[in-house]
Amino acid sequence: MIHGPVRSNAGAARDATRVRNQPALMTSSGTIWIVVGAVFAVICLIPLVGIVATGRASGAVAMATIVLMVALYAAMVAVRLSASPGLRRLQRMAICFLAMAAVTLIGMICCVLIQWGAPS
Repeated sequence: MIHGPVRSNAGAARDATRVRNQPALMTSSGTIWIVVGAVFAVICLIPLVGIVATGRASGAVAMATIVLMVALYAAMVAVRLSASPGLRRLQRMAICFLAMAAVTLIGMICCVLIQWGAPS
């Protein structure tokens, strides 16, 4: 005798609570990824540009982070404009956004560690 809910593989594909089944990843035109990516980039550019402007040791890392972040945003826009509409385009745009976040986080952590270890 089975107690509790019965789960099958067929129900998993239709589960609306799964992250992969959200409208932004299934039916969006991709504009939301462009807007969110732009807002994210602008917010992240503020401290990175400030680090570069100070001329300290971490400026080179901050500049490299800026270049990579802008390149990943440009890749996201290129995917939006060149790929055919559908799930694969949205997945690629999401990957570009996640890569932007990872690059920025790693770059900021490196900048902090460089400044932390630099003599006063």
